[in-house]
Amino acid sequence: MVIAISFVALGINVPAKYNYSTLAPIVTSEPLCDNYNEIEDFEKPIPVIWTAKMDGCLVSCEGASFTRVPEDKKYPRFAGYYPESFGPEFFQDNAVLKISGDWVGIDADHPFTVFDNKCVPVIHINKIEVIK
Repeated sequence: MVIAISFVALGINVPAKYNYSTLAPIVTSEPLCDNYNEIEDFEKPIPVIWTAKMDGCLVSCEGASFTRVPEDKKYPRFAGYYPESFGPEFFQDNAVLKISGDWVGIDADHPFTVFDNKCVPVIHINKIEVIK
């Protein structure tokens, strides 16, 4: 079995305007994550408003890993990326955040290092508020 790895999974930051089709795929014979059959890029982003706690930074803090509050059974954690760096208020221990953004798909975003071998929802964050 040959599976292509996404650039997000590798932590490669490629500008949105870049033509991804010109980049050579990287392949592996191993599944990207335990739920690799759920990998999907949505045709149209799904607007979401989720409450979550931030677990830590991704890709030099251009994004973060989050755990949903209350925990979602199917996708308890997700990766969120934002246009600007967070202020220190978002790094508070146990702060509950209201995250508004666009859910763009399920991807192998740091599955081996951050998300316990799981593919997770990827959110392009538009707004974050501390609610607790």
